[in-house]
Parts: sequence; structure tokens; C-alpha cells
Amino acid sequence: MRRVLAFLRRDLQILTAYRLNALLLLSGGLFTLTLFYFLARTVGEAPAVRGRYGADYFSFALVGLATAALLRALQTGFGGAVRAAQNDGSLEPLLGAPLSTVHVVTLMGAWPVANALLRAVGLLAFGALLFGARLHLHPVSFVLTLLLSALTFCALGLLSAAFVLVFKRGDPFTYALDALSYLFAGVLYPTDVLPPLLRTMGRLLPATHALHGLRESALRGAGPRELLPTWATLSIFCLVLWPLAAWALSAARRHVEQAGTLPHS
Repeated sequence: MRRVLAFLRRDLQILTAYRLNALLLLSGGLFTLTLFYFLARTVGEAPAVRGRYGADYFSFALVGLATAALLRALQTGFGGAVRAAQNDGSLEPLLGAPLSTVHVVTLMGAWPVANALLRAVGLLAFGALLFGARLHLHPVSFVLTLLLSALTFCALGLLSAAFVLVFKRGDPFTYALDALSYLFAGVLYPTDVLPPLLRTMGRLLPATHALHGLRESALRGAGPRELLPTWATLSIFCLVLWPLAAWALSAARRHVEQAGTLPHS
């Protein structure tokens, strides 16, 4: 925990040194909420959403946007931290610590994880307080689903960091997964409107199950018993993706050390 706090303190100091970035993030979030608020008024009543979740379209889209923002931030946060460390020359000393590669990169991503969770919760809070989104949160179900979703998305972010470690640039897989999630996971529309084949493809994406669980707990107030299948699915994703991410990071480190490209940005 002491190491996590040290990394959080470092990144928070960097953030406060560039206060304009925080202002831009806040204004960007409010702009997105405003855009979808008026879009929801244009769409009007959405029977597919009302019948499935008992919610209006804006509340439905709000949870989708918050989840998609969380997914994108966690997918890119670890790779971004690695890339920043490559550029400022701190990556080699950090990897020289007596810790595993996945441990070091996870610590480097402590602030992106905390920031992503705060932004996702902030979007929901602003949507409810400023734009009247109707949320019926079951606190325990929502928090557990959010944490399991974040754990799954973190593993994807660590896989992206392994790519950045080797190739010194963003991972195209991350952007493809982001696009697929918008198309097939139900970020902006229920997956029920998709053809059967595309619905089946959507079930292979962690975001689909994260969105289902978060919407059930945030819009319908679903309790733990109702969400056990969703939690089990997200847990399976974690059990598969975390060992894969640890292996990928270890392999990436061995590669750059053998190639002599670790210090190069």
C-alpha cells in the first residue's frame, strides 16, 4: 500500500502542475453529457430501453458512456504510463526495482486507475444531479460490479502496456477493442436490437457483461443474487486475462532487454 500511495502522490503532483488538463477533462465531460441529454430528448421514449431496464434513454446512455470512458481510460492508462516513463528516462530505474514486471507496471498505473474510476463515477453523479438522470442504485451490487469490471479492464490495459514496452507506441488492439465495444457491447443501444450473430459476438467482450451488470444495478436496483451470473463471467475474464497480461509483460521485458532497446524512447 505504501508503494501505491507513493505512485499516486507522484502522479497527483504532476497533474496539479498542469491544472488546465483537469479543467479540459471536466469541460469535456460536461459537453458530452449535454450532447447526449439533448440527443435523448430528440430520441424520446425508447421502448427497447424502457422494456428492458425500465429507464429513459438518457439514463441508459449515461451508464453506457461512463462504462465506455472507464474501459478506454484503463485500456490506455497503463500503456500511457509506460510511454511517459520511456520518454522521461524513468522506466529503466523503475524496472530495476526488486519487483516483478507486472507489479511495477501495475503500480505505474495506480493513478490512471484511480482517475478512471473517479471520472466514471463523476459522470454518473453529474448526469443525475445536473441533467436529471433517474438512477436507482443498489450500492453493494453497483460497487462490486464496478470493481470487477475495472479489474477486467485493467488486465486489458496491462496487455496494451506490453505492446508499448516493445514497440514504443500505442496499441492498435486497444482502439479496435474500443470500437467493437461501442458496436457490439451495447454502449449506446441495447444488444437486443442486434442480429443474433452480432449478439453472440458481443458476449465475447468483457464490456458487454460489465455494461449489463452496471445497468442492472444502477437502473433497476438489482441485488447481488440477480448479478451472480454476471459476476461469475467477469471473474472468468479476470482469471484468464491477468495471467496472460503478466506473461505478456514478462516476455516484453525479456525482449527489450535482449534487444538492448529498454532505455530507448
